[in-house]
Amino acid sequence: MATKLLASAALGMTLLTFAAGLAWADPSDRAAPNSPAIGQAPAALDRPWADKVSETAQKQALALFEEGNKLFETSEHAAALAKYREALKIWDHPAIRYNAAVALINLDQPLAANENLDLALRHGAAPFSLETYQQALTYRKLLRAQLAQVTVTCAEPGAEITMDGAALFVAPGDSSRWLLPGTHQIVARKAGRLTETRDIALVAGTPATERISMKELAVPRMKTVHRWSVWKPWAVLGAGVVVGLAGVPLMLQAKSDINAYDAAVTQTCPMGCVTSTIPQSASASLDRGHRENIVAVSLFCVGGAALAGGVAMLVLNPRLVPTEDASHVAVAPVIGSGTLGFSIALRQ
Repeated sequence: MATKLLASAALGMTLLTFAAGLAWADPSDRAAPNSPAIGQAPAALDRPWADKVSETAQKQALALFEEGNKLFETSEHAAALAKYREALKIWDHPAIRYNAAVALINLDQPLAANENLDLALRHGAAPFSLETYQQALTYRKLLRAQLAQVTVTCAEPGAEITMDGAALFVAPGDSSRWLLPGTHQIVARKAGRLTETRDIALVAGTPATERISMKELAVPRMKTVHRWSVWKPWAVLGAGVVVGLAGVPLMLQAKSDINAYDAAVTQTCPMGCVTSTIPQSASASLDRGHRENIVAVSLFCVGGAALAGGVAMLVLNPRLVPTEDASHVAVAPVIGSGTLGFSIALRQ
């Protein structure tokens, strides 16, 4: 709340300073909001924030800037911020950045406010009156007391470092960020290295440094083991072939006996006759043929089943398992909101 009150008061002072600046500013600087105090009119070369920004663009940005200031005066901070952001797209002037930061403070967005203050102060005191510059420094000090700064370093070439899911940098190197206090997550990923995930608890006003080191991903050495002795699948497969082949002569014999019955009936009863007049030997051939056919079909079924079982055993018999040297490697699935994959960990 204290920061908000200070922000409101300081923006009013910004508007007054800006108005005073217009009273003396030369035409090339009339579009410069928040100009220095009277008697300190800068030369064009001393205004790098205006480099390559046309007078027309400056006037457009100034008009939006003034609209934002009027909205701020009526406590319409979100609407004022929208105007400042429109102006910044046309002209990234430090004073516009400063007023945007003040609006963000009133909207309880300290991270964005701190970022805009850093941009506003990147040219030092030159764009501001002395009083406004001191106010900007005070704001930044107050904001940073509410935030936490963390510096992440990693020397592993090619490692991708993320902070709370957002890309941070690619190692080797380091990066510093201002964050809200609380728990944040750093993740380092690289092919051939174990993914490093680190949760850090940040305290407001207390800088933190995290040095990331990555361990080599130990690929487990595998060996082939068998569920059954090597000869067993082949034995089952061979038995299936033998049993199936055994049914072939029986099937042929059954066909021969049935054909013999048909021939006997044709010879004995060319014009047809009742069953009782068919020779006993012919009837016996028919019965034998039926039995042989049933046995042959049964052998085919049993042999086929054994053949299929033997093939399945050949396929399933060998399997890969980690060697004892890799017994400390644990692989586990990772399933979560928007996440699907696996993790590999080393147990010491």
